[in-house]
Amino acid sequence: MKIVPVILAGGKGERFWPLSTPENPKQCLPIVSDQPMIVDTYNRLKDFDDFFIVANSFLCDKFRKLLPENVNYIEEPIARNTAPAIGLACITLLQKYGDCIVFFETADHYYEDISHYIKDIKNACTFASNHDKIVLIGITPKNPHTGYGYIKSGSNVENDLFLVDSFKEKPDLPTAQKYVKDGKYSWNSGMFIGKSSVILHEIEKSLPSLFSGLQNIKEGDFSKEILHDEFSKFEKISIDYGVLERSNETVVLQSTMPWDDIGDFNAVSRILKPDSEGNFSKNPIHSLDAHGNIIISKKLVALIDVEELIIVDTKDALLICKRSESQKIRDIIRKYNN
Repeated sequence: MKIVPVILAGGKGERFWPLSTPENPKQCLPIVSDQPMIVDTYNRLKDFDDFFIVANSFLCDKFRKLLPENVNYIEEPIARNTAPAIGLACITLLQKYGDCIVFFETADHYYEDISHYIKDIKNACTFASNHDKIVLIGITPKNPHTGYGYIKSGSNVENDLFLVDSFKEKPDLPTAQKYVKDGKYSWNSGMFIGKSSVILHEIEKSLPSLFSGLQNIKEGDFSKEILHDEFSKFEKISIDYGVLERSNETVVLQSTMPWDDIGDFNAVSRILKPDSEGNFSKNPIHSLDAHGNIIISKKLVALIDVEELIIVDTKDALLICKRSESQKIRDIIRKYNN
């Protein structure tokens, strides 16, 4: 059965401000490598015959300047979170190819071992092609991370595949420590794989109004007018909350591949190698008694007797904050934008 990777690339990247802006969001930036994140994502999956990206028209135009011409785009008229975006992708692919295996990935993941990543994805695709199940990619936790949701595994299906027992919201530290010790919990990576028909059937069961709108889009030959009209009616809802957490047709592949979600500046410290004083920067810095700082700047930055700071310098803005308070970056954006 044909396998089609679909990249969800419509995020704003607010937690990477001021590096990431609405005009140039993090997907278009070289955060942890020398390439924009969307290019790294494409390069991991370019050996598949077809490759699709879901985003708004503005971002799709930016991606066209960064990626080869053979990339396909599905343009969202209005942002409505992941459930409508994924539903639109599934009806588009079903119309184009007939039933196929769809692998949903995002543009902000980092993988240290690409061969391990591809092996696990192909194993999940093989299972999905032989069963009417949706395969979630869970990551065996390396530490009690409080920034990820968790998936609890039930009974074993085969090899590293288990029935999904339940989903857990982002836990506090004591709860995360229990999850890691228990051994039945995986980080919810957000990746999942299934037949386009199976995913649409689960949408129909859990979100019938969304499914009805998707059918209207298909029957209207995907015209821009009908697409915009239906999307304007869709509820803003994630695929996890709206569909996957309500489904009885999910399994989880417990993967040990080295994985990271590049969700905020602290992710930089998990990927870049520190200097002799434990600071993280892609460019040279000068430091004296300064430890654990994350610096993103094209200028030379000198640090004296400071620790655990995030310092981001761009042509338009300068950000300085404690690493422990990085979640407040979105708050300051919203405070001054309003």
